[in-house]
Amino acid sequence: MKTYEEYLKEAGNVHLAYYVEAADILGIKYTIVVRSLIAKFEVGDKHWFIINTVTPLTSSPSATISKRKNLTNMVLSSYGVDVPKQEGLSSAIDAIKFFNKYKNIVIKPSQQLGGKGITLLPETEAQVISSFNVALEKDRSKGEVKVLGEEFIKGENYRFLVVGENVVGIVWRKAPVVIGNSKNTIRELIDISNKERSLLVLKSIPIDSEVQTRLKNADLTLDTIPEEDQIITLRYNCNLTTGGTTEECASIVDPYYKELAVKAVKALDLEFGGVDIIAEDITKPGKCGINEINYNPGLRLHYKADKGEKVKVAVPIMEYIRDKYANKL
Repeated sequence: MKTYEEYLKEAGNVHLAYYVEAADILGIKYTIVVRSLIAKFEVGDKHWFIINTVTPLTSSPSATISKRKNLTNMVLSSYGVDVPKQEGLSSAIDAIKFFNKYKNIVIKPSQQLGGKGITLLPETEAQVISSFNVALEKDRSKGEVKVLGEEFIKGENYRFLVVGENVVGIVWRKAPVVIGNSKNTIRELIDISNKERSLLVLKSIPIDSEVQTRLKNADLTLDTIPEEDQIITLRYNCNLTTGGTTEECASIVDPYYKELAVKAVKALDLEFGGVDIIAEDITKPGKCGINEINYNPGLRLHYKADKGEKVKVAVPIMEYIRDKYANKL
């Protein structure tokens, strides 16, 4: 059996490497058609392709609904799935009205990648206007709705990876933190952390308005010197691209949330998806909300979890695809 590094060198892409490794584990023949882009997999006289993160499990209509967050919210709500209250914002004036209505809000592009253009908990009308303009600039959608206002849901963020009727992986997506040493300011601790992260080929923690808002809400500033071992949470956002980390946590998750994730994927007529659930206590049923479903989720969250047992989630995904194509007439 090859090492992951060997699969990565062969596939040229972290996502394809996971699927190629899974194919080897399952005895599925594979061919790298275009390095860093396309791989072909074969079972008997049946075959399928995976392009980067895109598997053959998602239809075009389902993909369109998933990548447009307003459509995702609308469809899930119609199926009785808990989602944040959400409105399309056509102008900065609409954004201000939404802010005055709900106060604790999120402003984000209708379609984007890696958390870009998202502002959590703007505090003034001026910040709301600025957040609207940033979201509009970062939006990638072709639809009429470019910017969304969304109710902010308090809680922790979890990614549920669903294939068919099963949840095959769950990670707790954590916001970046620094730990005090009674010597350095928070700004200096971020700089130290970023130097360490660069050695591990991890994204840096940016110092931006969200960091300042999170600190302000905790009565802290970038010049605060935290006490020894004091944990300082830096963001509300937990994306890996802004310094977030993950912990595999399937063993503690109440079945209620697993059933909810499967229900959400089915509501969008998907067979495979990454469901983002925000919940205050994942160990028991309670108030929660689904703020996004990824129709071609990356797997790195599960393979590169900072804590907990790492799960080779590509294996059950490839098993599902294999069985589907092997039984296809």
